[in-house]
Amino acid sequence: RWGVEEDYLGAPYDVIVGADIVASLYDPQALARALHALSGSDTRIYISGKARLDRPHEEFDAEMERLFERVERIREPSSRLRSPDVFIIVAGGKRL
Repeated sequence: RWGVEEDYLGAPYDVIVGADIVASLYDPQALARALHALSGSDTRIYISGKARLDRPHEEFDAEMERLFERVERIREPSSRLRSPDVFIIVAGGKRL
């Protein structure tokens, strides 16, 4: 559960992978803060998704950029199974 720190046992993780978790967020900042809480300074985060609703994605991206030193959105992932509007976010460098 996002925002419930007792659910974050085992953190920080080396790698965090999420797929299609930004599709219709009610609280995109809470997701970014949860990823931050689960991360260490060397954690790599990979989030894939498909652009459906602009505003939640913009809010999520802004919060990720505030919380992490490196945030890159790859708009055309290298794959032969391409789907329109699919992206991958790669993040790291947890800010304290």
